[in-house]
Amino acid sequence: METLSMYLMKRFLDNADIFLLVLTRMIAFFLILPIFSGNNLNVWAKLGFAASAAYLITASGKVQRVEYMDTAAGLVLLLVKEFFTGFIMGFAVYLAFSLVFFTGQLLDYQIGFSMVSVFDPVTQVQVPIIGNLFFLTLMALLIQTGGLHAFLSAMFFSYDILPIGGSVILNNSALMKAVLDLMMNFMTVAVSAALPITGAILIIDIAMGLLVKAAPQMNVFVVGMPIKLLAGLALLYMMSPVILNIYDAVFDMAYAAMSGVMKGMAG
Repeated sequence: METLSMYLMKRFLDNADIFLLVLTRMIAFFLILPIFSGNNLNVWAKLGFAASAAYLITASGKVQRVEYMDTAAGLVLLLVKEFFTGFIMGFAVYLAFSLVFFTGQLLDYQIGFSMVSVFDPVTQVQVPIIGNLFFLTLMALLIQTGGLHAFLSAMFFSYDILPIGGSVILNNSALMKAVLDLMMNFMTVAVSAALPITGAILIIDIAMGLLVKAAPQMNVFVVGMPIKLLAGLALLYMMSPVILNIYDAVFDMAYAAMSGVMKGMAG
């Protein structure tokens, strides 16, 4: 038993530099990945997840040693590159899921919640309350449907496309194209999700405008705001079954975005 322990320890020490590089990419990925980002999860828990994933990837033998690891300067350069590689992949996933904040901003403005917001610990800014509700719902669905495992599997197989030191970040037109495609899909899905309720509220605004013309003495602001609020909440309740369809669209976009930036960084 002691011999086996010494053998495992020696093998780990021989691959400690590889483990450190893999751990750097995983830490950067978990730093911005939804569910793990923010202050809701303990720092040691995040580090434990990242270390466990890094150990499994290192033990699988997928990561090969490169010549730059032989010098201290080369190792530091690889650590910086691996950090930005993992961060960009995690940021693509987070950006795709954060589109619900933009959708919530559109809905808050129409319903009357534009002055109500909550603090997001990830971006350090105020986010719309409906958008935060959508985001938490999507996070729950991400855990329930096993979508988180899909992103972790993508990180595991990312070393087939992006080996250690193989990412190209600066002056990379393919990476910029992947980011621009993500932004275009971001706007399309966000506006499409908000369009049903926004259209219904627009019809109410038109009806209130016609009512003001018919009865000028009526205070449209006193009457209109409660009507829009109640109608918006009712439409949100009716929209709840469609959340699954929104989650499917967002998940597909996030997975495609992560794959796109990986292929983009591969040059």
